[in-house]
Amino acid sequence: MKIVIKIVVSLLLIALVLWKFPISNIIANLKNAHLGWILLAFLLGELIILSQAFRWHYLLLVPKEQKPKFFSLLKYTAVGYLFNLLAPGGVGGDAYRSIALGKVHNVIASSVASVFIAKILGLIALCLLFWLALPHFEQIPEQAIWFMAAVSLLLIVLCICLVFNPFKKGKFGQFAQKLRDYKKYPLRLLAAMFGSLFMQLLVVLTQLAQFKAVGISVPVSLVFIVVPVTALLTTIPISFNGIGVREWSMLSLTAYAINSELLLASILLGYAVIILQAVQGWVIRVFYIK
Repeated sequence: MKIVIKIVVSLLLIALVLWKFPISNIIANLKNAHLGWILLAFLLGELIILSQAFRWHYLLLVPKEQKPKFFSLLKYTAVGYLFNLLAPGGVGGDAYRSIALGKVHNVIASSVASVFIAKILGLIALCLLFWLALPHFEQIPEQAIWFMAAVSLLLIVLCICLVFNPFKKGKFGQFAQKLRDYKKYPLRLLAAMFGSLFMQLLVVLTQLAQFKAVGISVPVSLVFIVVPVTALLTTIPISFNGIGVREWSMLSLTAYAINSELLLASILLGYAVIILQAVQGWVIRVFYIK
């Protein structure tokens, strides 16, 4: 029922977009898109996958003899993008890669904990990019600032709860202990935080390339504002993989600066890149993961 409700919400939001903005104009903008910028967006997406695998390898706390090879982590990370596309909620890839690799190498608790910590660091990095960019751009809706303040506070509280969690028994207790173990490695966490900032910087540059592909020219600081707010809004489980929420969030944040039909064309290009990465993940899943 929850999945059905999310799909209905996404369909209603998309239907509203198509009703308000002529689809023919959006398609016309897509036809005029610059192939070079599209290719750059895809290549930046590949760098994001690579950086995720490096960060995962660094955060995975297991004995040396159980440590998976980096190429194995890279394969599971790439395949995760297939499950991101298929599973509602946008967390299917994280769930798949952490459990699948954990089962193969008998390190499930450590694998899930490392991916979970990486996810939290990624969200924190988004907040940091937003607050760093905010002083350089004034025309930001007040609601967006309050939303980011609430998310930042929530993440701080969550981190405190993770570090000092009291759970010690059962399967969750084992996972909780793995989370507490990160207290022993502050420098490793700091390095992973810088890795998360680099990865989210690549995400921003990917969005900028998608803008350039359809002829959108805006201050870079605006992209640093739009991407974190939109990414965090789409993590709220009210739609199917953020579809619909993503479109309306970006339309609301850029209404005064970007032609709406050009913006929607750039979003469709983003979906095309996601689909290409999912196809890549399927190929690796079929031919390289047994």
